[in-house]
Amino acid sequence: MIDLVQIRSILKETDAIFFDQALRADVKKKGDADFVTRADCEISEYLHKRLSQAFPTIGFISEEGETEIDATKDYWILDPVDGTTNFMHGISCCAVSLGLYADGDFAAGVIYLPYTDEMIWAQKGMGAYRNGERICCSSHGQLSDCLALMEYNAYFKNDHPAALEQAKRIFLACQDIRTLGSAAAELAYIALGVADVFLGRYLKPWDYAAAVCIIREAGGVVGALDGELRVDRFNQHVIASNAAVFDQVFALLQEK
Repeated sequence: MIDLVQIRSILKETDAIFFDQALRADVKKKGDADFVTRADCEISEYLHKRLSQAFPTIGFISEEGETEIDATKDYWILDPVDGTTNFMHGISCCAVSLGLYADGDFAAGVIYLPYTDEMIWAQKGMGAYRNGERICCSSHGQLSDCLALMEYNAYFKNDHPAALEQAKRIFLACQDIRTLGSAAAELAYIALGVADVFLGRYLKPWDYAAAVCIIREAGGVVGALDGELRVDRFNQHVIASNAAVFDQVFALLQEK
């Protein structure tokens, strides 16, 4: 069993990098609407080193070193700064997100929100927590009472008709909709019960790997619109919610 106290301590060590203004300002463009800061890269390198030393038998996958994933192996799956565009612009909604995929399942996860100094974590079968307090998803049973969060994914602007149609359906069915710019943070908010529904388009494993275990342990559900949520499949449309409305959301977004 992994000691999440140790993992949280290791993630906290990244503060020196995360809050370094020079590293945040050193930006490179990877593609259309796709950026990386030096802070992203240095957090990734630092955590790779620390986790490899502490857990030499567990592999390491990071957004800043994309590679294929073998679902039969165990990995740490990291997004060093989820919400890089927010981070570049000084918007505080961003996260360091670390998930553990082990024995064929999302076994543990820690989402660290540095600007608010919140650690949201869970380990399979042991509940979900924020800074030591137990958390749970909301209990809203009707979509009309639900606050929804959505990430359109600016890397796929050509698919905007489908994205806007899904956003329209969610907006009309729910209380309201928000786009905050960090899938990891938004998924943490589902686990915290401050929002009820999440849709993230074209997500990669590091966007949600930490959140799956956290949301499940908080009593929620995470899935994919195109079938099983698989760690070795990239660009899946991921949905999450409390248990009471998941089937409603899934049906709403599957309608032709």
